[in-house]
Amino acid sequence: MERRRRFTVAVPELFLGLLSLALAAVWVAHMFAGTIHDARHARDTMTITGSARKPITSNLVRWSLSVSGVARTPGAAAHTMQRDIKVVEAFLRGGGVPAGAVTESVVQSETVVTRISKKKTRTTYRVLQGLNVSTGKIDVVEGVSTRLADLIERGIDVSAEPLEYISTDLAQAKLAALEAATEEAHRRADILVRGLGGRLGAMRSSSLGVYQITPRDSTDVSDYGINDTSSRDKDVTAVVSATFAVKT
Repeated sequence: MERRRRFTVAVPELFLGLLSLALAAVWVAHMFAGTIHDARHARDTMTITGSARKPITSNLVRWSLSVSGVARTPGAAAHTMQRDIKVVEAFLRGGGVPAGAVTESVVQSETVVTRISKKKTRTTYRVLQGLNVSTGKIDVVEGVSTRLADLIERGIDVSAEPLEYISTDLAQAKLAALEAATEEAHRRADILVRGLGGRLGAMRSSSLGVYQITPRDSTDVSDYGINDTSSRDKDVTAVVSATFAVKT
C-alpha cells in the first residue's frame, strides 16, 4: 500500500514536468519565428535621405533706428530728442520712405553718472526713442541707410541696426522645398533598388530635418536650423529622411 501511494504521487509530477517542457518549446519556437520575421521585414526596407534647395527673394525690409537726447536735466534731454526725432523722420520721408512705414516706439530714459575725480561726479540724462521702418520699398530703404552719416554730421545722435530682409512667401517656399526633397529621396531610392535588381515599394515612414534659410548659394548648416535675415536673396533648404519598402 505504501509503494502504490508513492507511485500515484510521482505520475502527476512527471506529467507536469513534461508539460512545462512542451510549453517552453512552443514559446521558444514562437519567439524564434518572430525574430526571423522582424529580420526579414528590416531587410525589406531602405532608408534614404533627400534634400532640395529653393531660391527665394525678400519682399519686405525692416530697419530699426534709435534717436537720443543728452542733457543736464531730463526735460532738456527730452526736448533735444523730440527735436531730433522730427529731423530723422523728415530725412526718411525725403529719401522716399513712406510716412506710414515708420512707427515710433516707447520713450526710454536713463541717468548717466560719470566720475570726474575721486570726490566729484557729473550726472546727465539720456532720453531715447526708437523708430521702426517696415516697407516693401527695399531699394529706397537701402539707399537711405547708406546716407545716415549725413545726420550724424549734423549733430544728430542717431544709431541704426542692420537691415532685416523678410519674405512673406517663406511658408510656401518651405512647402515647395519639402516636396522637392521628398521627390529627391524617392528618385535616389529607386535608382539604388533597381541597381540591385529589385523594385521600390511604398514609403513607410519619413522625418523632416530643420530648415536652413541661408544667403543665396551659402553652404552654411546648423543642427538647430538657420533663419538668415541679413541677405535679400536666400535659399530655403529642406532635408527629408524616408524609408521605403523594397520588393525583390
